Amino acid sequence: MRRFLLGAVCALGTIGTCYAHNPLNAIPGPHINLNKTVVKVPLAKGVSPHAAFQAMKIEADSVNMKYVGNLPLSKQLKNMGIKSGTLTVYEFCSPPIAHLMVDANPAFAAYLPCRITMVQSGGRTWLEMLNLNMIIRGAHLKGKLRTEALRVRNDLDAILWAGAKGNW
Repeated sequence: MRRFLLGAVCALGTIGTCYAHNPLNAIPGPHINLNKTVVKVPLAKGVSPHAAFQAMKIEADSVNMKYVGNLPLSKQLKNMGIKSGTLTVYEFCSPPIAHLMVDANPAFAAYLPCRITMVQSGGRTWLEMLNLNMIIRGAHLKGKLRTEALRVRNDLDAILWAGAKGNW
């Protein structure tokens, strides 16, 4: 009955999304190994989180990506009385490429800005980012879109590794 009523409301156009198309109500799909959806690199011995961050900012400048901000989750958790290791999300963007991608398909906006997360896990500090190869392959990008997506992937990879090595 509930589905019928929601379907009827959708059919009348009185709400924005239909129950049947709500992703939270979708039938579960195949299992995803989350470890394969990310690129994960440990900080080299002796590299502090601060040094890694500085190295990432410098490398971002050198590849012409903008450092646009961070989300210091571990600091926020500490203020809430929750014990946590390092957990910070760093955000980078190339506005012209972001514009190009979103113009081609607005769904790319969900991936903006590009993020590299520093997380403490298993006694080590790691840098992690989305495995962009999956997105590039899965979206079947061609021409300039593919070229620019590969550039972003390479630039983020350089930023990630500069941070991991503390190269600054």
